[in-house]
Amino acid sequence: MKIKVIIVDDETRARSFLRKLCELYFRDKIEVLDECNSVTAAVRSIKKNQPNLVLLDIQMPNENGFELFKHFEVINFEIIFTTAHKEFAIQAIRNSALDYLIKPIDVEDFKIAISRFEQKNDSKIGIDRFKLLTENISSQFADKQRIVFPNKNGFEVIQANSIIYCKSDGSYTSIFTIEKEYFTSKTFKEVCDILEEPDFIRVHRSYLVSRNYIKSFKSEYYRLQLTNGAEIPVSEDLFTKKKLIDAITS
Repeated sequence: MKIKVIIVDDETRARSFLRKLCELYFRDKIEVLDECNSVTAAVRSIKKNQPNLVLLDIQMPNENGFELFKHFEVINFEIIFTTAHKEFAIQAIRNSALDYLIKPIDVEDFKIAISRFEQKNDSKIGIDRFKLLTENISSQFADKQRIVFPNKNGFEVIQANSIIYCKSDGSYTSIFTIEKEYFTSKTFKEVCDILEEPDFIRVHRSYLVSRNYIKSFKSEYYRLQLTNGAEIPVSEDLFTKKKLIDAITS
């Protein structure tokens, strides 16, 4: 069964480009049902055509892409956001385990996003993530920001301020919080992109540490001691002793 797609963008050229990507690389997998130039038109088309996937521009006249959610009690389709701006909302999208593409859209990024969509088969996860997105947008800079980390069974919702440190584990990442250890299918780089400075410091190529849980630094062994008893190596290539102190205290 083909993936039924609706493209939503106020720019004709952008809609045409996305259609061409679908037809060129996923002709046997994707059927583009409609192209819409506004949220209002998209709502009508979605209700009529019942797509599996909506390629949704964020910045549009009158209403931005996020306004789409207000028109649906249940969202039973997936969304890949598209935007020309790396504004704060991108962080909210990322934290909600949703996909986005930065314009100009790279072909390989587009292919990866579609492949990720194909791997998603739990509609309940989608509904929960869209609810979480609206919360993350409204409380982007809140102290108790909630972040979604996908795992093999679905996902975990973790309070960012409960994370003590994260450790690279091949293509996956271990996340150590006050309560327990979590294992996510996100790569270490993706986790580092989500948990940004100044609250989190990448002290080693395999370790990301929360400043709030650093207890002491052992310069003899070049290791940080954390409040949960863990000892984390610090890369001397990344930090001198002074630079580390500045990073922790700034």
